[in-house]
Amino acid sequence: STRKMPHTGQKGRPMKFTRGKALAVLTVGAVVLAACGSDDQSSSSTDNEPAPSDTVAAESGSDSSSKVFFIPKRLDQGWFQNEAAGVENAGAAAGLEVTVLDSRFDAGVEQSNLDTAINQKAGGVILVIQDQQRGPAVLEQLSTAGIAVIAVDDPILDANGDPAPFVGMATKQIGEDVGALLAEAAIANGWAPESIGVAGLTFDEVSVCTERTDATKAAIEAGLPDVPASQFFETNYAGANTDGGLTAMQGLITAQPDVEHWLVYSCNEEGVVGAVRALEAAGLDAASCGVGLGDGALAKIEFENASPAYCGSLFANSALHGETAANLMAAHLLNGEPIPVETLVPGVRVTPENFAEVFSA
Repeated sequence: STRKMPHTGQKGRPMKFTRGKALAVLTVGAVVLAACGSDDQSSSSTDNEPAPSDTVAAESGSDSSSKVFFIPKRLDQGWFQNEAAGVENAGAAAGLEVTVLDSRFDAGVEQSNLDTAINQKAGGVILVIQDQQRGPAVLEQLSTAGIAVIAVDDPILDANGDPAPFVGMATKQIGEDVGALLAEAAIANGWAPESIGVAGLTFDEVSVCTERTDATKAAIEAGLPDVPASQFFETNYAGANTDGGLTAMQGLITAQPDVEHWLVYSCNEEGVVGAVRALEAAGLDAASCGVGLGDGALAKIEFENASPAYCGSLFANSALHGETAANLMAAHLLNGEPIPVETLVPGVRVTPENFAEVFSA
């Protein structure tokens, strides 16, 4: 049978969004960053409360320094490569001296990178932390050194439970949209509730992953109320990568041989792409649907190859995350502006019908 995907963007038409253009950014905390280039305008809400200065050295004595370090947890994935480019390009344009140090998904390497930033008297650090449990120790170290901090992608707290300034996905909205796309696909294809299995590939080591997948599950439950809870299957996918997604999905297919139609979600594109490979190997891809989320690099390939089981995605522009963090840091270090507590970047629904427009260069 041929899988169908409802031809719909948000509220009736696809939102045009290109890699070189910026969406409006939802900011909670102070400044609203609304860049031009989108056909649609996103709403914004503000709360004029900067992050606690005792947590993140927001009033640091070294704020006059224009030296900023971007320290991502890894640079072997397109998401972080694009994010680094965003930090570098926006930082240079704003007058910052940006250095990128790869933590290689290793807490020891990350600590060495932080020590380097401190020894080179950085004014600010933009950090994608390797392990959120390290947040209090890292923030204490950087605060003692008088270095301002912005956490990107994964929020972190200090020892008092106060958050560092954060730039990242509008996690709940993105997770809900993934679930809505999956429910819409099942309805459009006329799949009977008793024939559906919902595969939730989870990565609970990272809080934002849990928030995304929890929101997706809730949206599927709301959109497909006749699918019983016994047909929802959650399993961790090791490494949050394609290999982990492949292995996890293979296990679910083997354990649940009566499922005719799989609805698949995960924390990112990689998990769903791995699951799609498992569905293909089992001959279930033409009658299943997986929806990923991420920077679109893998999604674009899947759409171009017309992979039937990769039927949707939520595009989250990691380059815009990097640009946003760099601009906020520049405004703080060079102009003395407070850093917002939270700056959220919304996602864009992508389907086989609108992917060329969304991903156009």
